[in-house]
Amino acid sequence: MYKYPITLLIALASVGSAFAGAFTTGDLVVERVGSGNATLSGAATAVAVLEFNTSGTAIQTINLPTSGTNQVTDSGAAGGQGYLNYYNGNIAIPGYNASYGTAPVTSGNTKVSTIIGLDGNVASRTLFPTGGPSGTPPSPFSGSNFRSVVPTSATTFYATGVSTGTPNTGGAWYYDGSAFTQVSSTATGQPTNLRNVGIYGGQLFATSAATTGYGLWSIGTGTPTASGQTSSLIIDTGTNSSPYEFVLFDTNADTVLDTAFIADDRTVTGGGLQKWTLSNSTWSNVYSLFVGPSGNLSSTTGVGFAGPRGLAGSYDLETGAFSLYLTTTQLNDNKLIKIIDSGSTPTSYTELANAGVNYAFRGVDLIASPIPEPSTYAAILGGVALFGVAARRRRSV
Repeated sequence: MYKYPITLLIALASVGSAFAGAFTTGDLVVERVGSGNATLSGAATAVAVLEFNTSGTAIQTINLPTSGTNQVTDSGAAGGQGYLNYYNGNIAIPGYNASYGTAPVTSGNTKVSTIIGLDGNVASRTLFPTGGPSGTPPSPFSGSNFRSVVPTSATTFYATGVSTGTPNTGGAWYYDGSAFTQVSSTATGQPTNLRNVGIYGGQLFATSAATTGYGLWSIGTGTPTASGQTSSLIIDTGTNSSPYEFVLFDTNADTVLDTAFIADDRTVTGGGLQKWTLSNSTWSNVYSLFVGPSGNLSSTTGVGFAGPRGLAGSYDLETGAFSLYLTTTQLNDNKLIKIIDSGSTPTSYTELANAGVNYAFRGVDLIASPIPEPSTYAAILGGVALFGVAARRRRSV
């Protein structure tokens, strides 16, 4: 809806300056919030990007500054925020340009997106407009939560969240390197309270848990950059469901995304890790699993059970097995776990890491090989035409 020229792209020191070690293709990146010293709350706290291999071995920790010109913080208690994404050679991290201890941080219009390349260098740091919903330019997610961001290059990205005030500045926004555009429509019935964003098969998707539709939405066609794009509910996860991160796969390389996993953080019937499959243009739920306290997965909940929010995954075309990586919902010292789906409903998981006391894991992604330029064929996903490449067997495709 809105597009105004602004110049808010700021590099840390210089774009080419060393920031951390290079990332390794095939590893996991996890966003962590917390300082380790103070109880997690609604106040701004430290943000770090952790690299693990898929066996859970810690590789490196990148601590973002908590004060000064390049500060990046996030809420310690808002479990629906802090969902990084990897896409085609870059890692994007959502956050706030607010100093450590600012409270409450989510209600401020101080959003910032940081993009780090695979070489470990900060490629860009983009400050969002601060003038509020009626400002010129308006503030995306004004007065509320900036939840997730996916890069499309070293300087461009999509971001999702929710807003307060008028006009509505929630939903999905695109930043083209100089200006922000509210790409998702705010018309009646359209989702403006979006959670996690991702690109699969050349198509932009996001989850929502609002009365406009609970589940996974496609936004426009392909990767749109113009305002007012119509969103379509692709997978309806049901009233009062609570979907967060998701992964989509083309399991037979026919250009159709046919399998989806969605992290639903509820610990009531229907919540947990959901698996969906596509048949005759209809998506069906295969299972929903809760994370037990002792390495067990179950379709029924119990004492000590948790749901997932962060989710990444890969698919092995030769063996037909999915490797899934999840962060759990505990607000403090939660888990990074691995689940293998070899064709039947899994019953156990492997714990890869704990966040630690006064820390919490949020988003997780796999560093996949760079994807090629989109081709021109169309894939049909649940009756919606998608233009682009087929999904790779990695999380961010």
